[in-house]
Amino acid sequence: MRIRTEEKGDERLIRVLLEDAFPSSLEADLVEKLRETKAYLPKLALVAELDSHELAGFLLLTKASIIQEKQNVEILVLAPLAVLTREQHNGIGSKLVEAGIRAARKAGFRAISVLGHADFYPRFGFQKAKLYGLEAPFPVEEENFMVLDFGEENFTGLAGKLMYPEPFLEIE
Repeated sequence: MRIRTEEKGDERLIRVLLEDAFPSSLEADLVEKLRETKAYLPKLALVAELDSHELAGFLLLTKASIIQEKQNVEILVLAPLAVLTREQHNGIGSKLVEAGIRAARKAGFRAISVLGHADFYPRFGFQKAKLYGLEAPFPVEEENFMVLDFGEENFTGLAGKLMYPEPFLEIE
């Protein structure tokens, strides 16, 4: 298996993967809408490709902003992370998260936010967003709203409301 960036022509395969991994097409629709925004960064759309060249996993990091009184600070949002149902529990999701973190650091971002499983993401260094004074733009369970601070700059003092790209706010 190898992790690579999404390529032209992967879109349909990614949609099939997302529809397999989630109970509805919401995430697949979200990814298609995000690709049409300025928040979408092609180098931060990653796929896990099996030796058979089948796509087994997908991770997307998009730009988001922390809204403050005097400035907006750009960070990333990790969503979605998906693995084909039959390939789950084989470490593919973990490898995608690790690759996503490396790619985000290389791209110069300060942090990644995620709304996800409280027992999965902390192993990569994610902590509750409330520790940083970050608020979600919609109601979320505190233990599932997390941030990974890369520690290269002082993240303290960046408290504010995290604003996701518009397609996230359209999800019902």
